[in-house]
Amino acid sequence: MKFREIIHIMTEPTRYKILQLLMERHYCVKTIAKKLNISESAVSQHMNVLKNAGLISGTKMGYHMHYLINTNLLEQLSHQFSSLVNSAKQEKELTKECICEYECGRKH
Repeated sequence: MKFREIIHIMTEPTRYKILQLLMERHYCVKTIAKKLNISESAVSQHMNVLKNAGLISGTKMGYHMHYLINTNLLEQLSHQFSSLVNSAKQEKELTKECICEYECGRKH
């Protein structure tokens, strides 16, 4: 899955809240539903999207499936964000004068 698609999935408000909860510890669907005050079926649908994106994984604990954050994927995303920031910083340093297609000659 592409970086942009994963970010889109993560930034949906309910999914973002689910990810925040799972950063604290592992939870089952029932507990997440209670904490977010939404239905278990809604949580399950969000969990499927997050799982298909590789953001979470599930582990059977007793009768319930408990979900965990995929920290490896979050680290990869973090590295990609860092690369974006570093590229932007370098570009900013290199372009003190305007180099747009109109060659306006403005200094920035």
